[in-house]
Amino acid sequence: MILDKTVIHGIANQRGITLVEIMVVFALIAILSVFAVPNIIDALPNYRLKAAARDLVSNLQKAKMLALKKNCDIEVRFDTSAVPGFYYFDTTDDDTYTSGEFRWQLSTYKSGVDFGTGQAVADWNGGNCSQAASITFNSSGTAGIGNVFLENKNQDICYAVTVLTSGSIKLRKYYTNWSS
Repeated sequence: MILDKTVIHGIANQRGITLVEIMVVFALIAILSVFAVPNIIDALPNYRLKAAARDLVSNLQKAKMLALKKNCDIEVRFDTSAVPGFYYFDTTDDDTYTSGEFRWQLSTYKSGVDFGTGQAVADWNGGNCSQAASITFNSSGTAGIGNVFLENKNQDICYAVTVLTSGSIKLRKYYTNWSS
């Protein structure tokens, strides 16, 4: 049997993809990104707020462990006078930030993350949403009770970080009502 050379060459020349196929793929990617990018941009402030709240919980745990380790009181102070605010471990007990003390800037999160209650008008017990100026952990791991509220520029979601006298730390999220 003799094979026709044109048939063999035709099959060999069909490897790869055409310019039209590439353009169709790019068009599909462009259409999908038109819908996806705005949703990602809208969700970004809420993700940053959640990260700030979780970092606050972690840093409060860190202060508690430091108080236990050093066998002394560690006060975490919240400075709401600056916009956005910051918090620090007042290890020198002078009620002001001193160089060398642990400090965390809320500006690192961008998206307007700051201290605030968002649209919350009452806490989970029906009381006022009062921001603690400081929370102190003592050498036994217990603490003074206090709430810290964080919001983003949209002010549609608020996180409350609560420290109980037992030293336990609770994180709550607020939409239109409080939930754990």
